[in-house]
Amino acid sequence: MNRWIALGVSTLIASATLAALGPVAHAEPWAPRPFRILPEEPGKDPVFVVVHPEYRVRFTGIDPLELNGTVAQGVRWADQRLRLESSVGLRGVGAIHVQADVLDGVLFGDNGEFGRAPEPTSGLGIASRQANLAGWTVGLLPGADPVQVDSYGPVLRAVAPIEINYLYGEVLLPIGVLRIGRQPINEGGTVSLNDGLSGRNTWGASFYHESADRVLFGTKISELFNLIAEGPDYQVDTSFDNGVFLGLVWDFLVDDSITSKRDDLNGLSAQLDFRWKRPEILGPDWGPMRFTATLTYRWDERFNTSIFALPIRGHFSVGDLRVRGELTYVTGNTRELAAGFSALTNSAVSDQDVRLLASRVEADYKVGPLTFELEWGFADGDEDPRSTTRLTTTSWPRDTNLGLLMFEHTLAFQSARSAAVGIENLRQLDAESFPLTEVATDGRVTNVNALFPQVFYDPTPELRFKLGVLFAWSATDVVDPVQTLLRFDGTDIRDDAVNYNGGKPGKYWGTELDLGVEWRYRDFFEAALEFGYLAPGDAFQDENGDAVSSWMLESRFTFRL
Repeated sequence: MNRWIALGVSTLIASATLAALGPVAHAEPWAPRPFRILPEEPGKDPVFVVVHPEYRVRFTGIDPLELNGTVAQGVRWADQRLRLESSVGLRGVGAIHVQADVLDGVLFGDNGEFGRAPEPTSGLGIASRQANLAGWTVGLLPGADPVQVDSYGPVLRAVAPIEINYLYGEVLLPIGVLRIGRQPINEGGTVSLNDGLSGRNTWGASFYHESADRVLFGTKISELFNLIAEGPDYQVDTSFDNGVFLGLVWDFLVDDSITSKRDDLNGLSAQLDFRWKRPEILGPDWGPMRFTATLTYRWDERFNTSIFALPIRGHFSVGDLRVRGELTYVTGNTRELAAGFSALTNSAVSDQDVRLLASRVEADYKVGPLTFELEWGFADGDEDPRSTTRLTTTSWPRDTNLGLLMFEHTLAFQSARSAAVGIENLRQLDAESFPLTEVATDGRVTNVNALFPQVFYDPTPELRFKLGVLFAWSATDVVDPVQTLLRFDGTDIRDDAVNYNGGKPGKYWGTELDLGVEWRYRDFFEAALEFGYLAPGDAFQDENGDAVSSWMLESRFTFRL
């Protein structure tokens, strides 16, 4: 009986947000496959082995990637990834889970130059018979000045052939589930954390992950209370879609020197997850409801870090209407950012207040083969990047998409160039901290207040057409923290503030039109074609008030078992 209590929480989420909303109806046709312990079954071998491979190829073209120059016009590439997910364990007892990516981001072709990494396998292109392991990133162009933004553009990089994302053990104890190892930092795609599993995004691909080395314990606390109240004859509810679940997490985030605890960054999280499968009391049309609240604390001595996070989320449905909402608030202080930024501004290193806010609300209504959705997304910004003022710049996780082009590619490229300049300056100053790596958004949604109406048409279960128009304002004036701090003259920073393209700080990112079609064949093969068109706003304009429109076309082919 106690083991069934544990089995009921084997899907408990392990993270600073521990639990998240499941995929929405119009997510990619293939839903994510979280790791699971298989239940005991009479006549079945108690030892089980599960392997799920997924191979994906992407062909992408963007023209231009840079809206205000000539460094990245008409870019196009094809890359690939093989993801292997496997679980080995004893039925109803426990398992060891692993996820690995092979050739993740490796470009098609034998790419590079001799004498410079990555090197091609053949010195003569027409004689090439073997592709190499090259990807691309934003880096310093050959012979360019490392402290100028225009010196950075797309360059090749060497890619590790295999990356281990997750590896952890999980066991069902008499009173709950215990997980230890390198785990997904969250099961789901939210405005606070994202596990990067395929199927989390409506637009674009899922291809990043977030992990933590942690110890997690979870239990279905409602059943423990029921058992205590009603005695040993109580019939335990073994479901994991109804009841109250408790999760506790201890994260080992940074260890550095093993002889000192001063440089350790740790995290503790506690979560209550309320799930109501049949809320008949509210009416016959009401569907399942869920509400989750988490409290997370991170601390260290080296930078006097003390950070609290409170993510909450919930969802409900009434007939064909479904509503999902989430909000994350982070507060505390740290001097880690100031330790890096002070080197640029010659200011004293001091504790910096942190106040971060992100939110998202989605509502969709289904009428026959049509689904209408309205999405509102918010992430706070910061128009004063000095470390002596409160930090409010907020970003969604790397793999939580909002549209196709604006944040995923356009802003990612320009912010990466700015971050590279700042890092070069800090490297020359031998800085203690390198917070400017966070200036590069890596495609994350940041400083935004957006509306995103969308329509989905499913003529058959295998075929989907989709349309969306993204209207994206900024939460505050869009400011490039690196270039603004380098220009700061010591008086009013508003006179020195510029955006990521060197223009005046703007308030409107732009308008993006997204179109797409997806087709699945026999639950093994999926083809997707997506098109995005960006009409940039003043947040992308340069010092002359110029920013050209951009378009993107991507095709994806996925094979999944």
